[in-house]
Amino acid sequence: MLHITLVMAGKTRQEFIRDGLAFYGQRLKPYLSLTLTSVREEHEAAGLTPEALKAREGVRLRAKIPPRAWVAALTPQGREYTSEAFAAWLTKRELESRPLAFLIGGHLGLDPATLAAAQEQLALSQLTLTHELSRLVLLEQLYRAMTIKCGHPYHV
Repeated sequence: MLHITLVMAGKTRQEFIRDGLAFYGQRLKPYLSLTLTSVREEHEAAGLTPEALKAREGVRLRAKIPPRAWVAALTPQGREYTSEAFAAWLTKRELESRPLAFLIGGHLGLDPATLAAAQEQLALSQLTLTHELSRLVLLEQLYRAMTIKCGHPYHV
């Protein structure tokens, strides 16, 4: 079974997003093992540049990556997939018998060191999404990909 960890900066504040994460977390249980992990998000502080804030956050994100994991960082500059191609990508990751970790930064995004720690950079859309909404979109796409792999009619 595929083991996926979603490592996120900051809490999920919006109730509808928390509800959606719980909904898709339940729907994913037959298909994969899912762990949602949050680290403290940096807030603007006197004298700290956005780059310094992202770097601090990045240290905490990287510390939560499971050992031996294939790491995919979510960033607007990343590679986009269709749902079918994403399902094939997940199948490839599953065949490697390694855990998979997705990294989602805070409101400033991910720092260069965290991006460099990833084997791949992925984009969910060319549209700008909040970091909280990105979590929900990712889980829905994971569910969609798993149903594509299994021939379930959810996708059609």
